[in-house]
Amino acid sequence: MIAALAPDRRASLAAHELGVLIVDDDPILLMDMAQSLADAGIVVFEARNANEALQVLSTRTDVRMTITDVDMGDGGLNGFQLAKVVATRWPAMSLLIVSGQSRPKATDLPEGARFLAKPCAPSSLIGNVFALVAQQSGSI
Repeated sequence: MIAALAPDRRASLAAHELGVLIVDDDPILLMDMAQSLADAGIVVFEARNANEALQVLSTRTDVRMTITDVDMGDGGLNGFQLAKVVATRWPAMSLLIVSGQSRPKATDLPEGARFLAKPCAPSSLIGNVFALVAQQSGSI
């Protein structure tokens, strides 16, 4: 588990318009994660499934990270599959895969992606977001 970054470090990263796309088919969990990130100064975009996520990523240039649930009940791509598509099409994108049911096998996560078990504390979610983006951009 990653500790949350100090508030001054979060503020400096958030000042760069950190955009995060959250993909989850559970509206309550989506809302909770979005609110936690917004409270930390992050610009949040939401999608309910992989198709919506790919539409957002195709039209927005300010998304630097995607957080995706694994098990989405719409019959489309699951979160592991979505993460691989995102890693291929947007290689600079940071990826955080979350799930309360599935655990990744070694081949499920694209290089550089992280997995976080749900439910997770807001501080853990926020800490992982800032740590991944900092790692990707070389800020820390």
